[in-house]
Amino acid sequence: MLTRHLKARALNVVDRLVPVKPVNRSREEQSKLDRESRRMHLYYCRSCPSSINVRRQCEKLGLRVVEKDVMRVNAYRNELIHGGGAPKVPCLRVDNGERGQQWLYSSDAILEYLSKRF
Repeated sequence: MLTRHLKARALNVVDRLVPVKPVNRSREEQSKLDRESRRMHLYYCRSCPSSINVRRQCEKLGLRVVEKDVMRVNAYRNELIHGGGAPKVPCLRVDNGERGQQWLYSSDAILEYLSKRF
């Protein structure tokens, strides 16, 4: 437990100090990606190493997902519990239009989805 806490603190500092260089894309392609990525909501916590990892991967891919810190805003935590069914982070909610919503709970599943999709 202590090592996880220390790792989270260290990653949080690195996340704040070391910027992520996003993938270069054309303006049109990035605009299309921005519209698509706005349909994704990332529920995260600043002290969770997996959450930090997922956030940085989204930045690296140039995605502008809606970020929701569940520790700062109780409404986001409630959305996570009522929509996805569990108060676990990181969680990526993908709005698929008429097909409904998809809730991805493990960081491995989220990273796999992002790498296949983008």
